[in-house]
Amino acid sequence: MSPTPTPHEINRVCSWSGPVTWRETAALREDLFDRLEASEGGTLWLDVRDVSVIDRTGVALLAGAQHRAHTLQRGFVLIDSNGAVTATLTRLHLHEQFRFEQTGIPEQRTE
Repeated sequence: MSPTPTPHEINRVCSWSGPVTWRETAALREDLFDRLEASEGGTLWLDVRDVSVIDRTGVALLAGAQHRAHTLQRGFVLIDSNGAVTATLTRLHLHEQFRFEQTGIPEQRTE
């Protein structure tokens, strides 16, 4: 299991919600790849707990992002709670190709 992002990594967390289908993937890809290519480096955490459904174009986007992160020598971790993304990747026998955090991210504290 992957470690939970530390407080200084919270700014490297992005999230998806709703359906991730061919209709949404172009915009999601642009944002995700921009974040991966940001100069700050480190691990990018993608929170997919609120994704209701993911189709093959969404899965392809995740695979492409995983490959891009590897090429850039960055980490890429999916945050889920055994939801739609985990179920789809497991059904397609792709679950082992990704790093997952199934417990979520820590709450941001305001001090």
